Amino acid sequence: MIKIDYPKQIKESVEELESRLKKERHPKVYRRLEILLWLKSGKVKTMKAACDLKGMNKSQGNKIWRKYREEGLESYLSMYKGIGRYSPIKDKKELQDRLSKEGFSTINEARLWILETYGISYTENGLGNFFRANRIKLKTGRSSHPKKDEKLRSAHKKI
Repeated sequence: MIKIDYPKQIKESVEELESRLKKERHPKVYRRLEILLWLKSGKVKTMKAACDLKGMNKSQGNKIWRKYREEGLESYLSMYKGIGRYSPIKDKKELQDRLSKEGFSTINEARLWILETYGISYTENGLGNFFRANRIKLKTGRSSHPKKDEKLRSAHKKI
């Protein structure tokens, strides 16, 4: 078993860690800082003991220690926030023009147009989710009766 001398390995001083701990509001970052402070000050001797006190798994502790050792304090304290899913059609100008001018009557029609224009394959469900997430509504005309006679309608209009 390898014994790590945490007080020597941690570059920051106890005072610096305490001041950052006081300013921190994010609970996970606070927990990580607290573990570092305990290890630096000698309150606990091993990562396992620190993880036990914080209710963490030993493998989690090893993972965050490796991150601190390889990438430094800022990386260790950063909580990655993803930007969400990326859609290859999000910034396509032709699609935006088509949606604003003509629109599509069905999602399947939009799906086929995107496949022909960009070569990007979407499922109907996936494209419908994209449209809802981006608040895009399909442009459809009003329905009309199948037996409607256009000649009689135009004759009835007031000119």
